[in-house]
Amino acid sequence: MNTLLNELIETFDRLSVVCDELLKTAKSKQRCLISGSIEELETLIYQEKNQAEIAQLLEEKRQNIVIRYCKELNVQGKNITIKSLINEIDNSHSKIICSLSDKLFQSIKQLEEINQINTTLIQYSLEITEDMIKIFCPPAIQYSIYRYTGKMQENELPMVLIDTEI
Repeated sequence: MNTLLNELIETFDRLSVVCDELLKTAKSKQRCLISGSIEELETLIYQEKNQAEIAQLLEEKRQNIVIRYCKELNVQGKNITIKSLINEIDNSHSKIICSLSDKLFQSIKQLEEINQINTTLIQYSLEITEDMIKIFCPPAIQYSIYRYTGKMQENELPMVLIDTEI
């Protein structure tokens, strides 16, 4: 039983480290979005994807440990939370798990806030680009080639600016 709890603590600790790395990456992405460093942004996106995959594997491992622990204790139910599990274990393990759980929650909360800011920065950038296209193209063209998904429409934008008399 203690080995499962130690394994759970180790997994929480590793998960916390990965979330902290994701947080650093998100902050770096924000800096790149503001400065316009596309090359560095591409590297960070690749790095972030790898970190997210590691976090997903660690979360699956954590869930499996909790399931195994619940089987050993004969605890039934699919909606077992860490908080409810903490109430079932001894005091020394529960303090460590509670502390790591709280730290992980705070990191995820900060990550969510930074990613929301990054999303807003990208959205503003796309809106400015759309406004610039509207300035140089006549109102007859109602659909810009840029979308919030970052993909281009199939129709290409004609060379209206060159063909239009000023």
